[in-house]
Amino acid sequence: MLRYLWVDMNSYFASVEQQESPALRGRAIGVVPMRTDTTCIIAASYEAKARGVKTGTRVLDARRLCPGIVLVEARPDVYVEYHHRIVAAVESCLPVQRVCSIDEMYGRLLSNEREPEIAAAIAHEVKAAIRRIVGESMRCSIGLAPNPWLSKVAADMQKPDGLTMILPEQLPEAIQVLELTDLPGIGSAMERRLNERSIHHVHQLCRMSETELSAVWGSKVHGAIWFQQLRGVDLPFRPTHRRNVGHSHVLPPMLRTIDCARAVIVRMIHKAAARMRRLCYAAGEMSVTVACLNAPEWHRRAILNQTRDTLTMLRALESLWVPPLPGHPFKVAVDLSALTADQSATLPLFTGQENLDRLAVAMDRIDAKHGRHTIFFGGMFGMKDAAPTRISFTCIPGMDEF
Repeated sequence: MLRYLWVDMNSYFASVEQQESPALRGRAIGVVPMRTDTTCIIAASYEAKARGVKTGTRVLDARRLCPGIVLVEARPDVYVEYHHRIVAAVESCLPVQRVCSIDEMYGRLLSNEREPEIAAAIAHEVKAAIRRIVGESMRCSIGLAPNPWLSKVAADMQKPDGLTMILPEQLPEAIQVLELTDLPGIGSAMERRLNERSIHHVHQLCRMSETELSAVWGSKVHGAIWFQQLRGVDLPFRPTHRRNVGHSHVLPPMLRTIDCARAVIVRMIHKAAARMRRLCYAAGEMSVTVACLNAPEWHRRAILNQTRDTLTMLRALESLWVPPLPGHPFKVAVDLSALTADQSATLPLFTGQENLDRLAVAMDRIDAKHGRHTIFFGGMFGMKDAAPTRISFTCIPGMDEF
């Protein structure tokens, strides 16, 4: 019986740009984080994909593969706005149970909707609603299956504008034609591990016992999950613990100085700390990295004590920042890691730390009410617009972050 309907928007960022600009429709376009030949494509239209351009292709290579490609600078605020409109469109046909990324979501079918004919009709209604409410250029692939994992697999099987159904009685034959890396959760590292055990095809994976899968994944829990999800079992949702919150930014030529690099890092610490607080975590470590032209990478790490406030992180940066750097700064990154959920974090023992936490919360509230960076620490003065907000695949920023 079918239970889930997965919606995966096709070439999402590029499709939004084509929807916004009719002149771009039918043309090969690549969305880039900034207008420079040193960056890479973060989204390509299907017209560009047909010429070999894909996510991660360097701009210079994209121009070689696809002469005449139109490069469009990313507009994260527009993509977030469209995301909410897409969710509303899907909700008009089927309640969205979980938003998985800015361009993916799924809903659970009711008991009377699980018959293949009815489920397919709902899928077509979702496609029509997105075109009607969001725009004609916004296409999606939909997967129907007994569990969310298989519904995502199904959605990936036919792009663009596909509709694929995997019935329980079709398992495992329906997925045996896929490559190992077509399965969510198997990346290049896991593929190598499977290959080392002479597992090269999905049909081999499907024949493995739960014990064998546990040995490969090094965990009885993960082995059991894989054994059951391959067979269409509808497992309870398991929330994941976030490992890190971070930002990176390629500096434009006018900011490739030591002082500007430091100011941009301060700006990124503001962003990362505020985002971490919204996600209800505290940080145990902070890493700062500066990639330099014609010189080794500069990297430093500070140990934090389940820290939530921005000022403590900026003080940690002061202890790490020992110029001169080995070369001209080119790219900077900040990473907050060793995260602890707020409900598990140790409460502050001293009044000073309590006050810093309250200050951070007060700054967040002021920014939420009056706009991003209404109030900030002086170290980022002049860099409010540097390192603009980007969209990760799994964390959708609020409109107040732009």
